[in-house]
Amino acid sequence: MSGSLEQFLTDLSRGLERTMVAVNKELTLRHRIKRTWSMRQCARFLNVSIQYLTKFANGNDDFPKGEYVGRERVFNLHELMHMRALMATSAKRPFDYLAWRKPGDPLPVISFASQKGGTAKSLSAAHFAQYLSLHYGMRVGVMDADPQSTITLYFVGGEGLSQMPTEETPSMVDFAGLFHSEGAPYTDHSAETLDSFFLKTSWPGLRLVPAHGETSEGEIQIARLVREAPAGKSFYRYLRDAIDRWKEAHPPATAPNELVTDGKVDPVRLEQALNETLDCIIIDYQPALTLFQLNNVIASSSLVIPQTMKGFDIATLSTFVTGLLGMLQHILAHERIDIGSGANMLLPTIVQRSNAQDLNHIGNLLEHCPTEILPVFYLRSDAISNASDVYQSVYEYEPDTPGKRKGINRFIENADAVNDAIVSRLWPGLERGYANAWMDTFYDDDDGETAA
Repeated sequence: MSGSLEQFLTDLSRGLERTMVAVNKELTLRHRIKRTWSMRQCARFLNVSIQYLTKFANGNDDFPKGEYVGRERVFNLHELMHMRALMATSAKRPFDYLAWRKPGDPLPVISFASQKGGTAKSLSAAHFAQYLSLHYGMRVGVMDADPQSTITLYFVGGEGLSQMPTEETPSMVDFAGLFHSEGAPYTDHSAETLDSFFLKTSWPGLRLVPAHGETSEGEIQIARLVREAPAGKSFYRYLRDAIDRWKEAHPPATAPNELVTDGKVDPVRLEQALNETLDCIIIDYQPALTLFQLNNVIASSSLVIPQTMKGFDIATLSTFVTGLLGMLQHILAHERIDIGSGANMLLPTIVQRSNAQDLNHIGNLLEHCPTEILPVFYLRSDAISNASDVYQSVYEYEPDTPGKRKGINRFIENADAVNDAIVSRLWPGLERGYANAWMDTFYDDDDGETAA
């Protein structure tokens, strides 16, 4: 039966390709996001009261008109960003509305990393990126290091990526300069070329370096470069050097209160400001511990490890942590380099509240390494599958039944709490209190159940 596997894979590949063509067309026609938010929801994103926002809207002719759905006035993502720009101009603390980097501020690079698949790694990274946009107006760069392209799927359909990327689309392998160039073993792209690799999405100020099948060549190219050992290059610094080169040429230049002219938001200036730099970079790591993924870790100021809490999963986590530690210690023994100097954390995911083993593992971790693990975590939810079915996050998804709406809202509350907890570690003082509120409810309920 020689060739049967080859035929199977050939036929399956053709079927999948046809399926993806249909998906791509649907995403393109849908323009990714149709979701709108009410005035009350926008007030929450802006961290002001509904009364304050209503009064501000009534006193400003340039406040977005939105549209009416029944009696309710709703706004889209671009109108929410317009509100931020308008409110920042007259605010005593304009960075409260647009939490942009200031000149001289460091650029946080946050890797979501795990050696095991199925830990909600891409989900965690995508929702965190979108949360920063919704709640803070941050300019976020997302880099997909996983050939499975999961986080890329969350953003396909935007201006710069109307359909799934092809092998011609620059990926992180290109960004890191791992391919040959004019006889040289690698390519140091210019800062402007690197900037062009960040593709616009439907989220204002959120740009993506997508992944596709060719991203798997990163490991092959790193192995080649290790053998060739080009002078002046360390095999683990290709991505870090590229990000540093981009960062030096794209510092923050525009302040949040410089976007209004004659009482109106200048759309050209706002668009330029949204794309002049990034306030953070989020890397979605491949579920493997490889030299290419080591480049991502070395480039990062913070590491978030999403991890499920089953017995086998904890053992896998231990292997990952031990292996990564060994790699870092080897590097540090040969070079003095600042690695992961920001906040690093373990994020429990897909936790079953009714599963005593899951909760016991979290309790033990909180006891033995309390500063390393987040006490807020993603609970297992069937509601997320409704959003995933249409390639959307829960922040984008608009439920079509009351039952779905209830489940999605519950998951959004959980996601907001997790993301608020991460923000509290990365940018102390910017947190909104969602994490503390969630912990008060969760742990109080647990105590009640235990006592009962």
